[in-house]
Amino acid sequence: MQTFFTINLKQQIFISLFFAYLCSNNILSASEQISTPSVIPPGFDAVKTTKGVTLYQKNTEYVQIVDLSKGASVKLLNGDITNAGKKQGAYGGDDPQMQRQTLNQAWLNLNSSNPNAFCITNGQFFSTNSQPATNLAFPVKVNGKVISDGYAGESEYPTEKLMLEINSDRADITTFNGRSSLYSSAAPNLIVGLHENADKSINKEVGRTFVGVKDRDSNGTYETVLIFNSTAATQAHATETLRSFGADKVIMLDGGGSTQLICEGESYITSPRTIPQMLGVVSAPKPH
Repeated sequence: MQTFFTINLKQQIFISLFFAYLCSNNILSASEQISTPSVIPPGFDAVKTTKGVTLYQKNTEYVQIVDLSKGASVKLLNGDITNAGKKQGAYGGDDPQMQRQTLNQAWLNLNSSNPNAFCITNGQFFSTNSQPATNLAFPVKVNGKVISDGYAGESEYPTEKLMLEINSDRADITTFNGRSSLYSSAAPNLIVGLHENADKSINKEVGRTFVGVKDRDSNGTYETVLIFNSTAATQAHATETLRSFGADKVIMLDGGGSTQLICEGESYITSPRTIPQMLGVVSAPKPH
């Protein structure tokens, strides 16, 4: 009887220790699988979300979170080229004139070719004349081809240009050093913009379109693109908002009356201004 009791006691202790071990391992495993939660600043609410993308809103400010690692994408779009401007660009390439469009027309085009179209907003700076077609200020590269060198070159903001480089699963924002940067970048898609402190009515509360990149899991790759739009913000506020969402780097695109935003067919920021170049966001494909 004593022996039987001792064996049972030993078995119970062993079983208890074994289950404790399993539980601790499961807890560790679970904690390792949980990614760092997204940083959502106070006042922002998710108003639209689908696979790999979310739109947050706070009053008249909007931030899109685009996770390239989950299959979402950022596309660089433009109106039809009406004049190729061959070899007339600032860096020896082309400086084409592009048809200006309403953002609604650009959205319809994006939506018709991408069933998972999520949002569209304005992009590159351009010559704001009254003509139906116009030239881009700074370079844009689409699907491996530089479609425009831009007309500005080093005559505008020579030391304050940055470029947003977009790959299928990652992005980056780096210093733009003219022709050498433009034609040596391995990224299939890129758009050149300005440093957050380049003076574009820096302290005025006007329309702003800024983009940030974020390394969510701290593995050295910026898999998340963040797009900020506001009807009235200073440059510092636009930058601070993106950084509050976790952006590691920030670039400024066109703003003022150009800033516009449509998501899933719904207009969030409107403007009568037509624009030649846009950023389209497409959610990840849904499983069949």
